[in-house]
Order: sequence, then structure tokens, then C-alpha cells
Amino acid sequence: MKLKEIIQSRDPLTINYNYKIKDALELMRKGNTNFLLVVNDRNEVIGIVTQRAITRALGGNANLDTKISDIMIKTVITASGNEELLDVFILMAKNNVNHLVVVDSNGKAVGVVSLRDVLYAIQRECEVE
Repeated sequence: MKLKEIIQSRDPLTINYNYKIKDALELMRKGNTNFLLVVNDRNEVIGIVTQRAITRALGGNANLDTKISDIMIKTVITASGNEELLDVFILMAKNNVNHLVVVDSNGKAVGVVSLRDVLYAIQRECEVE
């Protein structure tokens, strides 16, 4: 099974890097997600922010008014969607990430998959065979 078969059809939620932690939490709550893509003023993906990253930041020196750019994860692991699920799992495990950004041929983010999504799809595929 290919990665593109399991990505969500909705656009990934994004937040501008100048916004604050409190804005990210509100957007996550409204979007029922724990992951946002961080974009610059040209709407290019420059990072990610997760609830886990926010929790770690708030446990340190950050507060609700801290900018997303100060706490975002700058390494964004991407895939085209044409990869086999087992290869995606290995990529995520090697990079120790729980989310993977799926991009089109122009590099525009078209979806996000979680490690959980990938593992559930692999499990369903194994049950069918």
C-alpha cells in the first residue's frame, strides 16, 4: 500500500511563525489535532509545532505569549506519497518523528500522516493478506 492511500484529504492546518503558543493551542483545539505546520510569510513550511513541543517549552522558560518560531521543530521530514508504508515507517523510525509531511511535486504540503496512521494501515494490510 502506498502512503498516498492513507493521507487525509483535508489541507494540513498551518500557523504563521510569528504567532504565539496560545494561538497554536487554540487552533489545535478547534482543528482537533496535536500538530500544526509552521509557515513563513510566503506560506512555505519552515517547521512544525506539536502539543508535546509546547508542553516541553512551557515546562521550561516559555509562556503562552512565546512565539512559535522560538519553540518550533525546524527539521521537517517529507515524503511524496508514492512510498510504500513500510518504507515510510522506517523513515519515521530512523528520524524519530511521529508526523510526516506529504508534499506534491512543487513541494507544497498536501497532507500529514502520523506514525499511528501508518502503523494502523500496515496492520490492516497484514490482516487482509
